[in-house]
Amino acid sequence: MTDAATRQRLLREAAHQFARFGYDAASLRKIAERVGIRAATVYSHFPEGKAQLYEEILATVSSTLTERIAHRYGQNTGLSAEDVIVQMCAAFWDFCEEHPDYATLLLRETFDADNSTLVGEGGPAREVVAACIGYVEAAQARSELPAFDVEAFSLWVASYMLSYHGAPGLRSNVQRRPWSPERAREQFVAMVRNLLQGAMASG
Repeated sequence: MTDAATRQRLLREAAHQFARFGYDAASLRKIAERVGIRAATVYSHFPEGKAQLYEEILATVSSTLTERIAHRYGQNTGLSAEDVIVQMCAAFWDFCEEHPDYATLLLRETFDADNSTLVGEGGPAREVVAACIGYVEAAQARSELPAFDVEAFSLWVASYMLSYHGAPGLRSNVQRRPWSPERAREQFVAMVRNLLQGAMASG
């Protein structure tokens, strides 16, 4: 296995362990064991050990979300404001679908947001949310969307996505029959659009 491949496997396994057990309880030895290397070898890839692994995972989450959502849709796309918002939400859904451990980690980080480098004040996840809210409010100011509570809408979107992907136990207890990934995405996108159209109808 190349150094680059080992590094990526360490990051993926660390994300799984952090999501499942939290930072303090995650074991560097267990991470190394599941990758198939000795714990001491982790330090040749991440000299600061667990702290560096965690920081790089959070940096990956924030940079991916920023690129996929804030940068991509923070410019003129040629779509209606409604379609841009739906696509923003769908892009966030796809990210969580591809990286359920990251969704769980995001969910876990919200429990102590004041001390979180990801979702705390000035954190990159908060910047992504602010960019999305800013887009909607700018569209409202241009009369492309009616006035509605953007923060309440954003809270619903984020809560639904992170709970669905980041808390599989909740999902399995609520659903009588598991949804396919395609159906789950379709349901989510339809609900987002219905919420937006309901807000526009009453605006």
